[in-house]
Amino acid sequence: MTVTQADFARYVGMQGPVKRAHAPLEREMLRRFVQAIMDRDPLYYDEAHARATRFGGLVAPPLYPVHAFRTPADGPDPLVSVQKDPDADGTEGNDGVLFGLEPIQSPFKRLLNGGNEIEFFRCLAVGETCVAQARYANVVLKEGRSGQMLMVDVETEFRTEAGEMLLVNRQTLIWR
Repeated sequence: MTVTQADFARYVGMQGPVKRAHAPLEREMLRRFVQAIMDRDPLYYDEAHARATRFGGLVAPPLYPVHAFRTPADGPDPLVSVQKDPDADGTEGNDGVLFGLEPIQSPFKRLLNGGNEIEFFRCLAVGETCVAQARYANVVLKEGRSGQMLMVDVETEFRTEAGEMLLVNRQTLIWR
């Protein structure tokens, strides 16, 4: 199936809904996260130390908001798509990239991460809940050596529920 740039024009600028993390950042959640990433900064676990810093209390590492949105335990298994279609890449139903954006309809099945650019504003504090909203900043059809590919720039803003900006993630996705 051959597609043209006009097939994707409607997606540029499209925004998804505001998505809310399942729970506010709790000390135990923070402890598990920093253990998983092996970051021993006392800012993340030592309350007395954290209070004496410019943050005034325990905060999460800067990239935590990107990981605050998890698939629920009863959510769909994205690998089921590989059982249905051996050419699938296993990302079906995974909202960790699109954050509620309408999926782009295309003949391409394989997704590659083309990179991220992240602008940090502040860290999420214990007790705060993260919200995110994504939009398609750009959608471009390109011709590569092995055929067409779709380059998609997704810009996602992560804020506190009170509206304070945490970070902006600009991610390039490549579908082949």
